[in-house]
Amino acid sequence: MTKSASGKTPSNATNPARRKPASFRIEDVEIVIPPEPEPLPGTPQTEAEVAGLPKLERGLRWGSIFIGALGSLIGLLASLWLYDYVLALIARDDWIGWVAVVLLALVLLALLMIILRELAGLMRLGRLDKIRHEADSAARQNDKPLAIDVTRRLKRFYRGRDDLAWGLQRLAEHENDIMNAEELLRLSERTLVAPLDPVARSIVASSAKRVSVVTAVSPNALVDMMFVAAQNLRMLRKLATLYGARPGFFSLMKLARMVVTHIVLTGGIALGDDVIQQLVGHGLTARLSRKLGEGVFNGALTTRIGIATIDVCRPLPYIEQQRPRFRELVAEVAGLN
Repeated sequence: MTKSASGKTPSNATNPARRKPASFRIEDVEIVIPPEPEPLPGTPQTEAEVAGLPKLERGLRWGSIFIGALGSLIGLLASLWLYDYVLALIARDDWIGWVAVVLLALVLLALLMIILRELAGLMRLGRLDKIRHEADSAARQNDKPLAIDVTRRLKRFYRGRDDLAWGLQRLAEHENDIMNAEELLRLSERTLVAPLDPVARSIVASSAKRVSVVTAVSPNALVDMMFVAAQNLRMLRKLATLYGARPGFFSLMKLARMVVTHIVLTGGIALGDDVIQQLVGHGLTARLSRKLGEGVFNGALTTRIGIATIDVCRPLPYIEQQRPRFRELVAEVAGLN
């Protein structure tokens, strides 16, 4: 900026390059968005933008048809063989035939009981899931009739359990005195669900410790994988049974799928940073061997799965009680407490 001979800066009137301050309304501004330019020749384009790209038409999946037909054929042949074999034994009309009849009856009875148990497990798991979702909705919307319905179904669900007899009695004595939906759910949680939470935490911690120790001392990676999978399924079954699900094989598989979905949706699969920070914070990273580090990591993974299983199997959301903290359980598993 230049100065005059007197040493003063020229004013705005003598400096036409400078613009005077002006005010305007934001509503008066018209934003013009220019059209997107045409892509240059040779520019990579997405599948949907490429003109003339042949579309893949979904037809018959011959691979699936082949596998399904082959499995059905093998099952049919095995059934026919078993049917002819049993008929031949019965046609003998001696003690061997009668033994075959008794064994066949036992097989059919056991199969029927297994099917009924699986159906009962699936139904109880579905009832738990429905009660939890409706309880969460009643707490968020302060819906007193829905909270009353949830409480009644929860009492029917836990009826006959000796470990919850005192809680059922206390809930029956005080539920009619509460006018608020959240307070009613809080009482239900305190009397029926809270006594089960410390046991669930103990199950998760003991399973994670067992996985950590075996993984740290086992020299075979295949044995590690099989043991970790077996322990996690065992932990899932224990937690589900604790909260009243009583899962069979298929209901256990459904529960495992629900737990994996819950972990993915809540972002809990990213546990590496938590474990590393926990270990670094106690200055143990340099002293951990590779196998011991693997043991701690597998124990942390089991802990994460256990917490997710509690979230899925717990019939009520956390209203008064505190959700198990991942860091605290990992510290307990690693012996940092």
